[in-house]
Amino acid sequence: MNTASAGFFVKDITPANPVFLAGYPGRRTPSDGVNDPLFLRIAALADGNGNRVAIVTADLLKFPRDMAWRTKRWAEQALGLPSAALIINLSHTHSAPGLFHQECYPHWALDVAYVRDLEAAIRDGLAQAFADLRPVSVRYGLHQAHFGVSRRRPDPARPGKVGLGLNPDGYYDPDLPVLAFRDATDGRLRAVLYSYACHPTSKHENLVSADYPGEVSRGLKRMLGDDVVTLFAQGGGGSVMPRYNYGTPEDKAVYAQRWRSVADDLAVFVGSDAMREIPLELAASEREFGIPYDMSQALSEAQLLAYADPHEPPLDGFFRPANREILRLWAAGLLERQRTGTQSDAFRMHVTRWQLCKDLQLIGLSGEVTADVGRMIKAVEAPRPTIFLGYCSYTDAYIPTAAMIPEEGHEGKYSIYFHMRPAPFVPAIDDIIRREAAKTA
Repeated sequence: MNTASAGFFVKDITPANPVFLAGYPGRRTPSDGVNDPLFLRIAALADGNGNRVAIVTADLLKFPRDMAWRTKRWAEQALGLPSAALIINLSHTHSAPGLFHQECYPHWALDVAYVRDLEAAIRDGLAQAFADLRPVSVRYGLHQAHFGVSRRRPDPARPGKVGLGLNPDGYYDPDLPVLAFRDATDGRLRAVLYSYACHPTSKHENLVSADYPGEVSRGLKRMLGDDVVTLFAQGGGGSVMPRYNYGTPEDKAVYAQRWRSVADDLAVFVGSDAMREIPLELAASEREFGIPYDMSQALSEAQLLAYADPHEPPLDGFFRPANREILRLWAAGLLERQRTGTQSDAFRMHVTRWQLCKDLQLIGLSGEVTADVGRMIKAVEAPRPTIFLGYCSYTDAYIPTAAMIPEEGHEGKYSIYFHMRPAPFVPAIDDIIRREAAKTA
């Protein structure tokens, strides 16, 4: 008998002290308080053949590359968990503390003690989740939600180009895959793991917040029980923003109600006949690969020197005054990497493939993956059902499709300044991602 088991871990990781909230470049002071708490949540799974996997989720923005690999290596040595069997996925809330120094944000001081304690909590949590393994039945269903909207808005001043803003005619992914774990003995619901592709940027105050994943989690607990673990994994949300925002007094009056409605709808789905039981038959693989930069679009040394000038640098239409210093720091950093020969010619990507059962898999990509890339991967894998996650392991570049690059916008071009990249990606990006993801099959 192929008996599945699952174990879980939850810890409040809300910072105790004011911190710089990584996510909005204009923030110049530490946080003013806490709107709602941040949580670390971990699920460990095992099938009847002894195969194991674990997913770490957290209400945080970006995970440091070095910590990701260090955590994977620790799990291999301490828990016997293969590297491919561990996925680290962050919700990408823009109201959470930064976890590493970023060259373009030197004014964001790092709370080293917080980062150290977080790494220790993840290790402890993984060990405790596996120690908590108990027989479960696993159910899966594909729900849909429509609170996401494309943020690639056509720019009327530049035909064929896009800017950053709500685009109701653009693509967003409505898929909301759900896994539910029930105690094999008494049928009690132990945990729900769900995913959606959308930036958690609905709250803009200088307050710590899990943003909409926190609102949905609290709503699920009201419906399903306070002891149910609610894990959220970010999908290909790099090009998607929430339709509901916590802005004007009128918005605030209905904000919680809107997300409670999302949670209520999801809770009803969890208990519906649309959720089918699956027999866990786990397998995991991973690989790293490079996506080259299109250096034909890189700036010349003279242009970089002009952008790095300590006086007000030349700006194109994208940059607001709050971002002038980011552009200068980007150019200065790039010049130094060119001088020392340390500039990479490609972005290192990471892809993980999990088989959950014979007819259900999960594929996770590193980077701020756009919804269009997620759609592309799921189309290639069809007809096999695929849960697609972005924001796995590390997120220090946006991952657009080839069609997005000439359209520019934040995802296709302007994010290179924030992520310290020398140029946009090559037009062959789609082929590279499809080819490398297929190698994990």
